Amino acid sequence: MLPDTGETPIVCETSRLILRKFNESDVDPLLGFLGDPEVMRFSIRGPETREDIQTRYLPGCLKRYSRDGLGQWAVVLKSGGICVGECGICVQEVDGEREFEISYRMRRDCWGIGLATEAARACRDYGFKQAGLHRLISIVESGNAASIRVAEKMGMKLEKRASFHEIPVLIYSVANAVTGTA
Repeated sequence: MLPDTGETPIVCETSRLILRKFNESDVDPLLGFLGDPEVMRFSIRGPETREDIQTRYLPGCLKRYSRDGLGQWAVVLKSGGICVGECGICVQEVDGEREFEISYRMRRDCWGIGLATEAARACRDYGFKQAGLHRLISIVESGNAASIRVAEKMGMKLEKRASFHEIPVLIYSVANAVTGTA
């Protein structure tokens, strides 16, 4: 395990990835995928600008870390130390209920090689083992086949259709196998 420098605490890691908290030096890597219209095709807001990342996205991440102890984390390749995406657990409200959502987004050149699934599984395991959560969801638009595959590969099942920020979505869920509660 790589050392935690205190500046960017490591949340968890896999054989190929480190998931760590974002920091102010992540603006350019974030812009590399959050600014890409194809990567952001299924995002509520669409592509982000440098200013969006500096004034809204990063401060929002830091606020969630402080408030919830969870949030979106930088997905960093162990080979090279490059941030290539985001994955994490965020508190969301769906149909009036407080839920814990695993969400994921990778740079386009990292699509199709299993990194999103690997990161999402690490977040699932962290949520159940370290955070003590009983249930996790993913909120996916029906046309986002790649995200549906990631949700299914981490053991989630389609639970229901819902509306999220006035967008029709699919809710995938998985219960903690230890507690068995959903």
